[in-house]
Amino acid sequence: MLTFIFIWAWFGDFVLISLPEIIIIMFLMILLEILEFVLSGLAAKYSGAEKRSAFLAVIGGLLGTIVLGSLFFIVGALLGLLIGSYLGAYWGEHQAGKSPAEARRAALGALMGSIAGKVLKSATTVIIGVWMIREIL
Repeated sequence: MLTFIFIWAWFGDFVLISLPEIIIIMFLMILLEILEFVLSGLAAKYSGAEKRSAFLAVIGGLLGTIVLGSLFFIVGALLGLLIGSYLGAYWGEHQAGKSPAEARRAALGALMGSIAGKVLKSATTVIIGVWMIREIL
């Protein structure tokens, strides 16, 4: 989306969207990317996971996004984030000697955190898109 915003601004001679606005949007998008993964770990921790499992949920989401995203583009990135977060937290709890039910609870927390991060990021993207459309009308 940032590339699209920059091209849009370029063709409009940076009148509709100024360079400071692009920089603000860039920092907002970087923050949302980080938050998307961190929410997975925080939700896993809130669901009773150990710190190691919460960390593995974040790493699993990142690796899943990279691996499945490179194979199936957008849908793969989303599925990779969700599956990777779940499996990372589950594996971490399993390795810590917790019962399968406790591991599933922590993994479900990580999954819910990933979904919350994705919803927050998507909502912000829609808001930015609406703002851009309103700028040209």
